[in-house]
Amino acid sequence: MRQRLAIHDPVILLLAGLLTVIGLFFAFDAGFVRSLQHGRGAVPPEFTSQLEFLPLALLAGWVCSRIRPDMLRRWSKAVWTVCLVMLVMALVPPFRHTMNGADRWVKVIGPLQFQPAEFAKLGAIIYLAAVFAKRSAWPAKIRKQPSFSMWVDNVASAKLKRWLPAVWVVAAIALIEKEPDMGTGLVIAAAGFAIATAGGATKRSLLAGIAIAIVLCGVMLVAQPYRRVRIANHFQRWEQRNIDDSGYQTVQSEIAMASGGLRGVGSGAGHAKHLMPATTTDFVMATVAEEYGFIGAIVVLGMLGAIVVRLLYRAAALEDRFARLTLIGVATWLGFQGCVNLLQANGTLPPIGIPFPFVSSGGSSLLALWAAIGVTEAVAVRRPAPTHAIVEEAPIAAGRDRRRDGRARLSRA
Repeated sequence: MRQRLAIHDPVILLLAGLLTVIGLFFAFDAGFVRSLQHGRGAVPPEFTSQLEFLPLALLAGWVCSRIRPDMLRRWSKAVWTVCLVMLVMALVPPFRHTMNGADRWVKVIGPLQFQPAEFAKLGAIIYLAAVFAKRSAWPAKIRKQPSFSMWVDNVASAKLKRWLPAVWVVAAIALIEKEPDMGTGLVIAAAGFAIATAGGATKRSLLAGIAIAIVLCGVMLVAQPYRRVRIANHFQRWEQRNIDDSGYQTVQSEIAMASGGLRGVGSGAGHAKHLMPATTTDFVMATVAEEYGFIGAIVVLGMLGAIVVRLLYRAAALEDRFARLTLIGVATWLGFQGCVNLLQANGTLPPIGIPFPFVSSGGSSLLALWAAIGVTEAVAVRRPAPTHAIVEEAPIAAGRDRRRDGRARLSRA
């Protein structure tokens, strides 16, 4: 009897599907008021766009789930190179498409456009997982070199080569920051740090990475003065001069979430969507918490958390390093992004443009998320080899470590 090629995880697929349906619901619920205010009719464009992208997202997830893990690992550098090229395209004409003062989109044909930074999250995870999967541990003690030139050749150059993947990721974050989009850069950095930690990076390297990240964040704040002003105003958002200006969205979001109480004000009865411009994207959780209360917000966050826990649980059970690191990277992406989005909605953090996975509207985000789900299914599923292949390959494998006279020999490795 022919064996199945893949056994999909029903828990992850069910939770991701439910969150996607919830996202469709709130794309309509949180967006129809402003759609009417702008004369676009009762059906908001965010809902229409999300509905149009849904079949493509599901198709992307299915296609990615059919890719063999060895192929994905082999083509990881090519995938990452494509992501870097798309990030460059978002900053140069004629591909650049500006919206709301940001160069985050690449326009292809007519109205067709996509956001490369969303796909860079998945590309970075696949690339770094492949790098750390084949990386051996750095020696605990380095043998003293007889000369400086030999130290450069044998130690410094080897260390720089190990840091090269991090340089490429930092370059991608720099391109994303130029859009400007600091939030997506932080998501990629968090996922990369998790993969490096699980992949066996030394404590010294991790501390150096943290120090470099802090310095780069400082550079980003200096390069864009409006970010410093935004952070300063965030902690003074309840002052009269900021309530209706720089702190408007956060203040209205806080009021909405607080007024929801435990059970909410009821479906469709929310007030925040009448006032806030980003109710379907970065601040969608304000409508969730206002209309369905603390319970509704916890249910949505808990569903995302269940996906994260399930991915980490499956990662712990895998022996293949590439598969394990890929699942850890995707879990960090979803968990970090969901938590930061909720913290910016309730006013704990200043708004940095991070959407809630599956629930916030955005076609590129939905495509990238379902592609990530497909990739996790592809790498985590054990694909049994056909019986005839095992029978044919066994004698070859047994004979590889034997001399011509049949005696076993020890490997020189």
